[in-house]
Amino acid sequence: MKIKSNAATGELSSPFYKVNKDFCKAFEEFIAHKNGEVKGTYNAWSYLVEGRISHPKPWRLRYKKATYTSTGNLILSAKKQSLLTLAEWSAPWAASSNSIFSIVRKRDIGFLKKFFSPNFNGYPFSKKYVVTGANSNEALIKNLYIKLEPLFLSEELKSITLKNNILLISLDTDKHHFNIFENLFDL
Repeated sequence: MKIKSNAATGELSSPFYKVNKDFCKAFEEFIAHKNGEVKGTYNAWSYLVEGRISHPKPWRLRYKKATYTSTGNLILSAKKQSLLTLAEWSAPWAASSNSIFSIVRKRDIGFLKKFFSPNFNGYPFSKKYVVTGANSNEALIKNLYIKLEPLFLSEELKSITLKNNILLISLDTDKHHFNIFENLFDL
C-alpha cells in the first residue's frame, strides 16, 4: 500500500483509524485497478490521498478528511469538533478560450447568492445550484448533470468549474463514489 499510516501507536486500536484505513485501502485498490498511481497518508483523525489515472483521460482524484478540535473559552472549557470531508476530481479539458463555467451549490455562496444571476435557469438543479457562464457549455453541463445526478440530488456535489482548460468537480462527501466517477469516462 503506497498510502502510508502516520498514526501514533495509541491510534492503531481506534475504530476511526480502521474506518480511515479501509477507506484508503479501497481507494488504493480502485486506482491500482485503473493502472494508476497513489500517494497519501492517514491516521485516526484524517487522511489525505491522491490518485492519478490516465485512461481513458488523465484524471486526478483527491480525497481529504480532517477532524478539527478547538477549545472554547477557558471559563466554559467547551470543546468543539468539526469535520472536513472533501473530494476533488479533475481532468484537463480541451476547450476554447471562452469556455468557462461554474456550477456552485447555493448554500455555499450564502448571502452572495442574491447577487448571482444564473444565465440559464432551465437546468433541473437550478433551485439548489447557481450556474454561471453556461452559454457556450450547455451541452457539457447537461451531460455532467446526467452523469452526476445522484450527487446533485444528495447535494454532495459542491461545485463544478471549467477554467483554464481544467474541469474540476468538488464534492462534500466521505464516500468514494467510484461508480459515479466512472460515468465520467465517456464524456
